[in-house]
Amino acid sequence: MVRPAPGETRLSWDPVLDRADLKPDVLALRDALSDAVEEGHWAHVATLLDRTEDDLPSALSANAFRAGDDGGMAPLHHAASQGAHPDVVDDLVARGAWRTLRSGDGETAEAIARRLGHRDLVERLRPELAVAIDDETLTDLEIFLWALVDVRTWRLGRRLRPPQLGPLLEHPEATMWIAVSGMYGGFACRWAEDTTEPTLEVRSGSRVAGGSGRAHHISGEGIELVTRGLV
Repeated sequence: MVRPAPGETRLSWDPVLDRADLKPDVLALRDALSDAVEEGHWAHVATLLDRTEDDLPSALSANAFRAGDDGGMAPLHHAASQGAHPDVVDDLVARGAWRTLRSGDGETAEAIARRLGHRDLVERLRPELAVAIDDETLTDLEIFLWALVDVRTWRLGRRLRPPQLGPLLEHPEATMWIAVSGMYGGFACRWAEDTTEPTLEVRSGSRVAGGSGRAHHISGEGIELVTRGLV
């Protein structure tokens, strides 16, 4: 199964939209986190994110949204909306919350704070981008990535949340992993090296489907199949 290589920084994009695609124990944890976030119980949020149980090591993250909610509001969006204490925002960012993450309405946490007049949070929520890509090119890359994911997974009949590339602008050396329920695998996305224009390298495959591996390059011009088989 395609996964980020050992030693690579890994970012996990959660594409699950249907609650039925989550195991009951994971769903219960996600709901508990969402309840705490929406009620502004930030100390409890920190307690949940500090969980170290080996059985569910990655069930929660600082970028988790309520399962089944198309609104896509992550903890940082809620903190911005509530006008939370600046220390809450700083803590979420330190825990890996992505400031580039957009809600279902297309707003970043910074945009929400600015719209609602929480001026003390705007600067803290402004993304620190290590890679500069113009908005039009970024949109094209995301559209093509979503098209690739959609084509590679349509037989599964899953309703998925389209991936965003903002996290890879904040962490350009990282690999973003998109695990798809029922695929027994997923997509590993990272910036390709030695290219003259922004190009995304996407490796995908399933650990139970021999020969399913693919490597694609995605640029603003489209999608190119690079390798077929073991990737």
